[in-house]
Amino acid sequence: MEGGAASDVLQVLVQNLIDLSKKEISQIRGLDKDAAKLAESLDVIKNFLKDAETRDIISDAVKSWLKKLENEAFDADNVLDELNYHILSKKIKATKPMKAKVLSSFSSSFNSIARRRKMAVRIQEINENLESIKKEATELGLVARLENEPILVNTAIFETDSFTDDPIFIGREDVTSKIVEMLINGITTDERAVSILPIVGMGGLGKTTLTRKVFNRLKDESRFGSHLWVHVSPNFDAITLFKKILNNLTSYQVEIASREDILAKLKEALKDKTYLLVLDDVWNQDCLKWQDFMNSFLGVSCVKGNAIVVTTRNMEVASIVNTLHIHELKGLSEEECWSIIRAKAFGKKDVPSEFEAIGRKIARRCQGLPLAANIVGGVLHNKSEGKWRLIQERWLSPNEGGDNITKILRLSFDNLSPPLLKKCFAYCAMFPKGSEIMKQELIEMWMAEGFLQADGRDDMESVGEEFINVLLHNSLLQVSERDDDGNVKKCGMHDLVHDLACSVSSSSNSTGGSSRVRYMILGDESNRIPKEMAKSLRTLLITSEGDISDINFSDLESLHVLHLHSEDKELPSSIRKLIHLRDFDISKTEIEYLPDWIGEFFHLQTLRVDTGCLEKLPSTIKYLINLRHLYINEDVELPMGIGRLTSLQTLKYFPVGDKNGCKIEELGSLINLKGELEIQNLERVHDKEEAGKANLFKKSKILKLCLTWNRGRREGERNDEDVLEGLQPHSDLKVLKMHRFNGKRFPSWTEKMSVRDAPQGSWLLLNKLMSLELSWCGECEEIPMLGHLPNLKSLKLIGLSNVKCINSSFYGMVNNDTRIVFPALEDLILDKMPKLAEWVEIEISDGSEVKLFPRLQHLEITFCEQLKSVPSLVSSCLQHLEIDGIGVECLPADWLLSNSETLSKLVIFNCPNLREEESEGRSFTITSLPKFPRLTDLSIHNVPKLSLETVDAMRRLEVDGHKFIHP
Repeated sequence: MEGGAASDVLQVLVQNLIDLSKKEISQIRGLDKDAAKLAESLDVIKNFLKDAETRDIISDAVKSWLKKLENEAFDADNVLDELNYHILSKKIKATKPMKAKVLSSFSSSFNSIARRRKMAVRIQEINENLESIKKEATELGLVARLENEPILVNTAIFETDSFTDDPIFIGREDVTSKIVEMLINGITTDERAVSILPIVGMGGLGKTTLTRKVFNRLKDESRFGSHLWVHVSPNFDAITLFKKILNNLTSYQVEIASREDILAKLKEALKDKTYLLVLDDVWNQDCLKWQDFMNSFLGVSCVKGNAIVVTTRNMEVASIVNTLHIHELKGLSEEECWSIIRAKAFGKKDVPSEFEAIGRKIARRCQGLPLAANIVGGVLHNKSEGKWRLIQERWLSPNEGGDNITKILRLSFDNLSPPLLKKCFAYCAMFPKGSEIMKQELIEMWMAEGFLQADGRDDMESVGEEFINVLLHNSLLQVSERDDDGNVKKCGMHDLVHDLACSVSSSSNSTGGSSRVRYMILGDESNRIPKEMAKSLRTLLITSEGDISDINFSDLESLHVLHLHSEDKELPSSIRKLIHLRDFDISKTEIEYLPDWIGEFFHLQTLRVDTGCLEKLPSTIKYLINLRHLYINEDVELPMGIGRLTSLQTLKYFPVGDKNGCKIEELGSLINLKGELEIQNLERVHDKEEAGKANLFKKSKILKLCLTWNRGRREGERNDEDVLEGLQPHSDLKVLKMHRFNGKRFPSWTEKMSVRDAPQGSWLLLNKLMSLELSWCGECEEIPMLGHLPNLKSLKLIGLSNVKCINSSFYGMVNNDTRIVFPALEDLILDKMPKLAEWVEIEISDGSEVKLFPRLQHLEITFCEQLKSVPSLVSSCLQHLEIDGIGVECLPADWLLSNSETLSKLVIFNCPNLREEESEGRSFTITSLPKFPRLTDLSIHNVPKLSLETVDAMRRLEVDGHKFIHP
């Protein structure tokens, strides 16, 4: 492992140890001096690590020193973490009632002389070992560098130019033409003095080669007065860039120190000429630095029609350059990668069939990177079939060019800051190539390992989110899947980036037979872990079903993260010894109950017990005072006192209980809850005052809220309106669902979709609400005012069996500026409303025109048998219209007329009264409408009064159970 990478991952651990020794251990009588000495030694060693970070090539002796330090640092972390565990145990014991049993053998008072003496001896041993390591560092020539001393990355070997010939240019011809066209259009249509186009993509994707082709084509066509190429590198310095640009414009080397003189020379050199400037390999994310450069550069030329092309690996860099468009470069296809390999390996010669079959598999391993295809193609030149097969199976060794690929990609790693982020990236080497990693789980594992540190603004999870985004922006991670809201759900890693992660993570991952493996995934292989390896493991993920009884978990004494996958019904009792555990996942097991000793995991931050088999949680859960994320199924019974878990952020389900300690007031103290929350059994809440104790209006991070009442209540027991009044959410809410609310009217905040910012504060509109579902509210007679909500995209009204009319209040307060009602609504469902007879038109007192549902794409009206009238619908973007079991006789003509260009699915079922309508003096039928160019799905059943003829562009047509296929 190279010096820089080694020191980066160690700095995280060393800094954590410094913090722990200063904050916690120094407060214990008898250990304060040892703790101070430990912190002092670690401070010095951290500065030695700064020196190691600058060394690209280091001796075996320094590598050995780094390994000794790593081992000693992890041992020290275990000792201090155990000490902190006992401190927590003492605090928790003090909160228990006198009759409570001692949780474990570890829960005895830390004041015992024997225990203090034992811990003191262990810390003294660590101090002695660190002293030896400090002395060895000096003997090896390592220098203690200052904390803020800048680290310069040597990028001279990667300097680019515009003259290099690229004889093999495959798969980018169309992209080249597209970018050339964009630049030409930009200089003719953009009113600004300069058009800026960033080209973004991971290292090795061919950004420089592509830009060089664009640059030289425009140069050959003399599109600009001056054509300037500048390689930027990580050090973004305006004066240095101005000098490089000036050197491009003049025939002599410029040696001018003054910024004013340089800019004056630039202005003279450019004069009235337009320019194309390529800034290749930009890493700067400082917006002020970019603005400083651009403001000065724009000042030296007043001519319009200029263009700047910026190449970068980082999407964040592209976002700050004030551009109208960002071109995100994609990978090549397997076929294109094979074409590059074939050209490099065989030139214009024919390729033997046996080589082609192997070569295509090798091309697949390039995963779209032209750099990889070029290097591997060169290696395969004049090689035997056996060598081709070897590279297909094992890829390139460092000496064959694999190191060159890693060095290019390594620049992205080197420019990550802070070291914590580098450690988070290195940790991902643990996952097999091709893995899809759940984003939230990865953040929780990073947190458990101590890689995420809260600051004054952000908590650990927010820091983890930011780290994920930085790695995505640098293409060190890739998005594998997004959720319905567009947020990253799963991420993965390019195979060659995975090789980089392995190279910087050293022996921390289970890649060999090292006895100091820290992070391991057990798949299909045996669950047996050698005892000498078990001692140092900090993360263990068991990903395939097996008998976990073979594992002696007490040997895994350093474990921080444990994920199980088994058919076992009970947890092995040896897990009880894992006092360092912070992330425990049994969601892929068949565990039916949790033992009381689960409450001894005082460090635990994440507990996933959504197994589908677990019925209730033990009462000792309330002692997990550091628990931040609790994942359970919706039918799991919570113990009394869940409100004591004040660090809790994730709790998707809260069933209200009858007993003290189980009532809704338990939610009141959980001020950090975020994400989703479903409150069940609301019939057990007595009144508005009790409901208000949940303090929902203070929980700004709860974005999805579901309120549920149970069935089978007697008439006299219903107080739903009063209870709902007390359940007012925060104004930042995005999703609201209500099930089986049985009030006749909605309370004030629901009726107007406005909430108070304090108990007696001003009213705030639920402006951020995107989705609303009201289901099985059987006594409700009116629907809330909704049309004025600016971001409402989805509205579902299901089972409102007592609603007779959707009246004009439904449309809310019309915005006088936009004159649009339901401006963002895309999906509208009315289902199972048997008394609904009328859906009225919007009423405007001044008679002015109002747009209704301008973005509606999906409309379903089903099982509303009494519905006789519906409003006009001038949407123009409706794609899916479904009508089933309604009583209307005529559909307004504009339901189809205004959507004929967009409608792709039309379903009409069980509408015995629906007939043709006269519209503007002509008969209105489906076939008399304009053609439906996008309609591919039409289903009509039991609509006897509606005529039907051939419809254009049909691929699937169902009429009364018969299918017709049209070309």
